[in-house]
Amino acid sequence: MKRLVKPLAIGLGVCVLALILFALEVARFGGTFRSFESGFAGKCSAVAVGGGSEDIEIDRTRGVAYLSVLDRAAIARGEPITGTLALLDLNLAEPAARAAMAWDPPGFRPHGISLLQRTGEPDRLFAISHRPDGSHSVEIAERDASGAFTPRDTVLDPAFVHPNALAAVGPRQFYLVNDSATTDARGQSSEVLFRRAVGTLVWFDGAHSQVVDRELKLPSGMALSPDGTRLYVGEMLARQLRIYRRDAANGSVQLEKTLDLDTAPDNLDVDADGVVWIAAHPRLLALFAHMKDAAKRAPTQVLRFDPRDGKLTQVYGNDGSQLSAGTVAARWHNEFLLGALLDSKVLICSPP
Repeated sequence: MKRLVKPLAIGLGVCVLALILFALEVARFGGTFRSFESGFAGKCSAVAVGGGSEDIEIDRTRGVAYLSVLDRAAIARGEPITGTLALLDLNLAEPAARAAMAWDPPGFRPHGISLLQRTGEPDRLFAISHRPDGSHSVEIAERDASGAFTPRDTVLDPAFVHPNALAAVGPRQFYLVNDSATTDARGQSSEVLFRRAVGTLVWFDGAHSQVVDRELKLPSGMALSPDGTRLYVGEMLARQLRIYRRDAANGSVQLEKTLDLDTAPDNLDVDADGVVWIAAHPRLLALFAHMKDAAKRAPTQVLRFDPRDGKLTQVYGNDGSQLSAGTVAARWHNEFLLGALLDSKVLICSPP
């Protein structure tokens, strides 16, 4: 018996040490020990909205921001609610949120959105919807004569496993990223914990879907360059920006390069100059804690990447007291808008 005690004690010690090292690695990767520059020399004003604004698209011709609005805290409490697309008129001194849709599609719970504007055609808004029945769709709305968006089409496809973001390129054509390979919450948590590469990039040609890249590490945002030749995809777990060269003729993409961000990117916005605006989470564990309990604040970070000179700079940082877990930053003239997953407000920030 005594001969067994020592090997068992050593084995137990090794297991405990391995668990401690694993916990420390999770904490390190999750940003627990990471410091980042928190501060912004400009001013931000808050606009109340009816839920979290996970994604924002700006019509730079009209000066209007479109918001993907959903009260996710209410959903977490089991309330059978739906969301909407709202707008802010940025031409006003004090814009207020109002409905952007003539009506909302059934079971509409919007996530990532994309605005498509093509000469000679009505403007279109594309929105990912995580419907109450567990299915996922892309809802397509067109601007009517009154200026409101009217739902016109619902796209369902088996390749839409757990969509997070999309980029529209045609009346019914778009790219989409799945941030997970499973619809099971436990499976998703396991993927994040062990940093498994399971996300996919999907091309939908208007009739059929095709997976054009696999094993992405929690892809969470995407956007197109103004000329449509580049597709940008942010990977949370890889903490990088993927830059693809795009073939407009057939929708195929080729990875051109990756850019290390040293933070976890969320939604992306490309302004009229081609500059990529990146909302990011410097502390992932704080983000996940905030998603479970809105009272636990998580920092917000905004980066800008200029592909013309390759410069990556931080333009905003906050510990979460001003806006917790910001998920999108979208530029408008000399300002930028910040939306978040749970906070029921949008910030309009002016640099000094």
